[in-house]
Amino acid sequence: MRQNHIKELDPFLRSLLYIIGGEIAIYVGRELLNSESEDITDEDITENIKGKIEGKDIDFEPDDLETLKLNTVRKTLYKLYSEKLAQFRRIRDKSTGWFIYYWWHEFDLLEEILLEKKKLIESKLRDRLQFEESNYFFICKNCQDSNIKYNFDEAFELNFRCSDCGSPLEAQENKPIIEFLKNKIVLIQKTKITLN
Repeated sequence: MRQNHIKELDPFLRSLLYIIGGEIAIYVGRELLNSESEDITDEDITENIKGKIEGKDIDFEPDDLETLKLNTVRKTLYKLYSEKLAQFRRIRDKSTGWFIYYWWHEFDLLEEILLEKKKLIESKLRDRLQFEESNYFFICKNCQDSNIKYNFDEAFELNFRCSDCGSPLEAQENKPIIEFLKNKIVLIQKTKITLN
């Protein structure tokens, strides 16, 4: 039986859910949060959300007659699962042979998930910084698409001539990119992740 007291999502978690799956992820997140003491299926979540949006000007399926499809909720749940914010167990229904999925949230792991993402971003920034610092780049200033840059080996293979127009390739200064990356790394190192 559902509790009378409805729990609300933390504003930070609400923002993260929106980034992951849009407005529907917020509704799904609320359902998961408020079903902690009971088993809840994707079908239950869909029906609960439909009940809450009935009569409101909310339509998650603008190109369809339905306001919310089970498949939309399932896709959202799988997005949350892939971000480690939801888990499930499946049980085969003996009468139909179909699997029934029971879902629950992992919102209490949010801080660890964010720390993991922070490490991943820092690692990617460091890899890019190393790449920028260990390469010389060349561009063609005559071509429309001058954001194509060649590393030294590629430029050498082309005899320092643009593969499109034949103009000479010019060395590109990448110190601003290196400084930008260094600043981003410092910024991410200083960022503290603490949730209430």
